[in-house]
Amino acid sequence: MPFDAPFRLGPFSVDAEGQLTPIDPAKGPSFHFSWHGRSVRARFDRLAQGEGRLTLQVALARVQSTASSGDESLRPRCFAVLHWLERIVPSTWRVALLADHRIWLQVETPVGAKMTATGLLTELTHFALELTPYLELMDEVGLTGSDLRQR
Repeated sequence: MPFDAPFRLGPFSVDAEGQLTPIDPAKGPSFHFSWHGRSVRARFDRLAQGEGRLTLQVALARVQSTASSGDESLRPRCFAVLHWLERIVPSTWRVALLADHRIWLQVETPVGAKMTATGLLTELTHFALELTPYLELMDEVGLTGSDLRQR
């Protein structure tokens, strides 16, 4: 089934060659998707000289307070995983512990300004697959995405 170009795809207009153009060029288009129980925010910004940047942000988990868990070893395990994550994730990934004890991850990836829908999906899939083992480990030690909804 062919599409009549241009057509709208979320915050983008898609031309006949499949290239994405922000509908509102003043704002970088952003959208969310869910992966392993976590909400991932994706934002595409055009930079100078025909380049772009894809920023991905995700709250990985929340370190539980000692008052909300009967497992006294959970909190030390969580902080140990956070300490390990900061050192083992790819060098372009930034891990931080926020004031509300959410473990936050941000990744900025340079991409061509003439991004296609296929190229964007490829970048998002690559990130999601690369993130999966870290999320599985966090789930295993008790740092789950369900902790993010408890506030």
